[in-house]
Amino acid sequence: MATQLAQPPQESQGINSPRLQRRPWWLLFWFALPVVLWWSFRSFSVGEIWTTLGNLSLSSILVLFVLNAFVLVSFSSRWWLILRAQGCRVSYWSLVGYRLAGFGVTYFTPGPQLGGEPLQVHLLIRRNDIPSTAAIASVTLDKMLELLANFTFLLVGILTILLSGVLGEGTNYLLLLLPAGLLVIPAGYLLALWRGRQPVTKILRKLARRFPGSLRLARWPDTLQAVEEETGQFFHGHPGTVLIAILISLLIWILLLFEFGLAVRFLGLSLTLTEVIILLTAARLAFLLPIPAGIGTLETGQMLAMGMIGASPMIGISLSLLIRVRDAALGGFGLWWGGWLTRN
Repeated sequence: MATQLAQPPQESQGINSPRLQRRPWWLLFWFALPVVLWWSFRSFSVGEIWTTLGNLSLSSILVLFVLNAFVLVSFSSRWWLILRAQGCRVSYWSLVGYRLAGFGVTYFTPGPQLGGEPLQVHLLIRRNDIPSTAAIASVTLDKMLELLANFTFLLVGILTILLSGVLGEGTNYLLLLLPAGLLVIPAGYLLALWRGRQPVTKILRKLARRFPGSLRLARWPDTLQAVEEETGQFFHGHPGTVLIAILISLLIWILLLFEFGLAVRFLGLSLTLTEVIILLTAARLAFLLPIPAGIGTLETGQMLAMGMIGASPMIGISLSLLIRVRDAALGGFGLWWGGWLTRN
């Protein structure tokens, strides 16, 4: 039973996914990156950037490294908690590795915060013999709770920007429609599952009837119905776990804010909490665009956000490079680690 249900996620996952090989259209996004990067850096010299980064002492780098490692490890706590409630015993450190592998896939492919989840499911099934329904349900619930927290922060962040007055007079509160609309997606989906609905299954069954010749569409509904039923039952059977998972999401965001503010301080700029939220909101918006790794958009966003709060755009560029080096290193290691795990 587990082997049969595992076929759909295996088919769509992997670093060398046949789907990506047959449809290399997403590689076109990379061709736009040199232009975006040139636009971001055209006003700055390498010497100026290097001087700003020189404010980082060896002890500051060490503190940021330790803090970032702690944040990275904490990302898997919600997933581990969900799996334990399901009765699936998986090493916490294994989950850290699986999530890092998934991050590598997500980071280097276009798309807002998604992409590596099928690989996480595959690794759970292949290396820990977790039933496919439980594996998909755990990753789905973890991702929906993560998106719920991320989009909530985005809503709070944009509201903070509007209330702070950095955009000037005549602020248009219609800007809140973007994060509010994004927040509705995970919140509405989780609410539907809690009420015993299977919205994705229903949509796929309609598509399968519309395109009866598609074998892929014919296979997915039964699998997803089992997943959505299990996820819905999880809400009713483990409400305490769900609440703790939500609190974990809140704590993770507090850590992210602290880490971000500390990095800015080490670069020589002391900010208020409101200003840190503005900068971090700009960074999160950059990764919503369909550009791999947010290249160019992160740098431009930080430069503009620094200008809004009256700080030097040079610090924004330097901060974005610091983030870029960290994320690229983690993403590259994640790709290598994911490849090793799938081969061994």
